[in-house]
Amino acid sequence: MKKLELNISERLFALKYLDDFKGSVSMLGKILENVKQFGVSEEEWVKAGKVETKKGDDIQWTWNDEKGGLKSIEVDEDVVKYLDATIKKIDKEQGFGLADKAVVGLMTKLEVSLK
Repeated sequence: MKKLELNISERLFALKYLDDFKGSVSMLGKILENVKQFGVSEEEWVKAGKVETKKGDDIQWTWNDEKGGLKSIEVDEDVVKYLDATIKKIDKEQGFGLADKAVVGLMTKLEVSLK
């Protein structure tokens, strides 16, 4: 198991890639065991000052990661490796934009945990 200290944006970013997983049943099992830890509780949203703004048919969320703080989670090493490899693959193939700024902190934390 690998310990990670992630803010809300980093956890949501990781969840995006865990939700897109396609692969072996054994790895899927590991992801299913670990994915719950990445979620954000209502208490955390309140602490982070989450605001929902309606724009047309869409709802945009904003929050303050500093106010929300860090959550300590323990994740299976294979799940950490999957996230690390997935982010590196996307970085190489298509890159990231300003809206993906949470990837910077997440990637650093994943790499540190794998050393």
